Amino acid sequence: MKHLIANWKMKLSPLDEIELALKVGKINFDPNKVKISLNPSFLSLIRIGEIVKKTSVELGAQDCFWEDKGAFTGEISPQYLRDICCQNVIIGHSERRAYLGESDTMINKKIRTIIDCGLTPVLCVGESAEQRHSGSRDHIVRRQVELGLHNINIVGYQKLLIAYEPIWAIGTGQPANISDIIYMHQVIYQTLIDLFPKSIVQNNTFVLYGGSVDSSNAGSFLREELIDGVLIGGASLIIDEFAKIIQIADSL
Repeated sequence: MKHLIANWKMKLSPLDEIELALKVGKINFDPNKVKISLNPSFLSLIRIGEIVKKTSVELGAQDCFWEDKGAFTGEISPQYLRDICCQNVIIGHSERRAYLGESDTMINKKIRTIIDCGLTPVLCVGESAEQRHSGSRDHIVRRQVELGLHNINIVGYQKLLIAYEPIWAIGTGQPANISDIIYMHQVIYQTLIDLFPKSIVQNNTFVLYGGSVDSSNAGSFLREELIDGVLIGGASLIIDEFAKIIQIADSL
C-alpha cells in the first residue's frame, strides 16, 4: 500500500478546491494498492468531504488544536474534524514550525489528542540546509520524532504516518536523492523501533517522503520498499500531474 497525501496548503480558492476534488474523485485507482488523501483548507473540508465520500479518496486536515473543545478562538478541534469524516491530520509541518512557532511540545500534545479522537496523525519532520551541511540532520530528525511521539501509544488498528520532508527540498524543485531519503527513512524507522514494539512499527507505522515530489520523480520514490508513500504539495494542484502520480503508484 502506498499513501499519497495532497497538501493543498493555502494555494487555492474555494471554487478551485471543489473543482479539483471533483476531478480527483473521477480518477481510477485500486484502493487496495493506493490510499489517497486530500487535505484542503479548513473552509472547504465539509464540501470536499461530501464530494469524496462516495469515492475511495480520503479527507484529511492540514492541522488542528490539542484540545477537542473549549475556549480556543480560531482553532480547529480534532473531534470536529472526526465528526465531518476527516481521517488524518498533518502535524508539525516545517512551515508551521517556522512561521507560527509551533514547538515539539505543542506537536506532541496535538498528536496525543488526534489519536484519542480516532484520527491518524501525519507527523512531518525534516532538517534545514544548514543542519544538513553541519552534519546534524540525523540528530535533528531523530529528536523531532522522539519529542513528537513522547509518551504516545499506538495500539490495535491505530495508524501513525511520518513524512520526512527536508526543509531545503520543499517547493524548490530539488528533491532529496534516493540514497539520502532511504538513509533518513532508516533513521526514522530505527527511532520508531526504539519507541514502540517492533510489531507496531511493522504493522501500524508508515514513513513517507515529501519535498518537490512530481510525476517525473514520484516513480523512483514509490518503487522503494522503504518509502511508504509521498506527501505532495504543488504537483497535487495540477490535475494532470496528480493523476500521473496516482497512476504510477497504482501500477506498482
